[in-house]
Amino acid sequence: MQQFNHSCAACLLFGTSSLLTAQTAPTTTGAPNATSSPSAQSSKADRAQSKLDAMKSDVQVSYLANPSEITALGLRSQWQVTIPSGKTASMAGMSLDGNEIFAWDRFGIVTRLKSETGSVLWQGSTQSKLDKIFGVNILEAGTTPAALALTDAESVAFEDGSGALLAQQSLRRVPATAGATSENSVVFGDAEGRIIWLNLMESNIAKVQTKRNAPGEYTSSSERSTRRTVICREEYAAMSLGKVVTPPVSVSGVGVLTVSTGGEVCLFHATNSKPIWKFKSNAPFVSKPVTCGGVVYVAGKDQYLHALDLKTGLVMWNWFTQVPLLNSPLATSDLVVLQVPEEGLVAFKANPGEKVGGAVQWKSKAAGNAITRTKDGFIVWDDASRTMTLVETKAGGITASASFLNAVWVGASSPVDGTIMLLSKDGRMQQLRPIEFMKAVTTPKAVDEKPKNNENPAVDPDNVADMAENAGENAGESTP
Repeated sequence: MQQFNHSCAACLLFGTSSLLTAQTAPTTTGAPNATSSPSAQSSKADRAQSKLDAMKSDVQVSYLANPSEITALGLRSQWQVTIPSGKTASMAGMSLDGNEIFAWDRFGIVTRLKSETGSVLWQGSTQSKLDKIFGVNILEAGTTPAALALTDAESVAFEDGSGALLAQQSLRRVPATAGATSENSVVFGDAEGRIIWLNLMESNIAKVQTKRNAPGEYTSSSERSTRRTVICREEYAAMSLGKVVTPPVSVSGVGVLTVSTGGEVCLFHATNSKPIWKFKSNAPFVSKPVTCGGVVYVAGKDQYLHALDLKTGLVMWNWFTQVPLLNSPLATSDLVVLQVPEEGLVAFKANPGEKVGGAVQWKSKAAGNAITRTKDGFIVWDDASRTMTLVETKAGGITASASFLNAVWVGASSPVDGTIMLLSKDGRMQQLRPIEFMKAVTTPKAVDEKPKNNENPAVDPDNVADMAENAGENAGESTP
């Protein structure tokens, strides 16, 4: 595995610079000779400078995102690695499940990486080169977690710590989206408009017979080692109006949000799949909804950006434009930003007061979708041009931009101060983090605050409204 970081690059450039300095320093003692003549010294200096420039170029080319360019974006490179793979293999996607990082190639080899260092924890195979992998999620499976890879034909469970194959089962429903982790289930939409809950349960502990030296002799039952196995099963299913084409959104302690091509937004219970509320539009939804501060934001082909109350599904405000909306917004505590065709990146006040039509804060010419917000502004990624842009939050001005042409898959772990991951087809993966994190905002605790009930109220429909007020973390808060 090849790993790049700032310290290696700095040492390399410092050593070359020292060589250049030593070669160009004038001789103060001894008689001049042919080798110390001005022309000879100039030739040595030119060669050393050329070598230094070549080293700089090699270091810059090796990075997916050049460290000297991302500094202007308010970012730093945490690490970069090259995922081990065969000579003919190329990467096919990546998945961010909280702090968990997974990537897979076109041969079905799944790689799990450590977020802090980028080191490869394990690699496992789905046993098929033809199946499309939608994503990988971490789930509890009996006594310990497991990594569940969802493909278009089956579910494949890997041992959380080692990557050993635990289970491989055909799916009754063909997935159409990646899965979202909700409680102890992975929730996904299928091609026929269903929302499916999958979970893992530990099956019988299988006895693994180990052969002795003598043919036909085995260890006794008490000496046999055990092998853990799991079963993936469909726990619940619910119907939507039309097809579900975007991954569901899990709202901690409340439920699962889905949108469909039938123009429906629905909030389901996390633990029993029963609908809590539904919102109906007259046009399809093809972009993923987001939540922040008890509000659901979803853009639709009906040309509206809808802000819905998470407790009830009622409209808080609607912003109308002249074109269908196909992109997903990014919501923080004070601003909601959305890429609008023919208008650019548009920022709205999260709380427009009595303006039921919404309130536009600013418009920017930045192309692409906002993936996270840092202290310096919104980080915007444009897939078409492979360009990352920093947009300041006061007026939408473009502060800096850089092109990372080899970065094919780009994503962030959080809407605020998120870890940004870049992946190329040749297996290079780079992690970027904000240089300076936003200041966390804490709400003072009331003196007469009642203790929280430890029981999970999401099971009880009467308690959903109370939980929705506290659902999700405020996107304006961050943990460095």
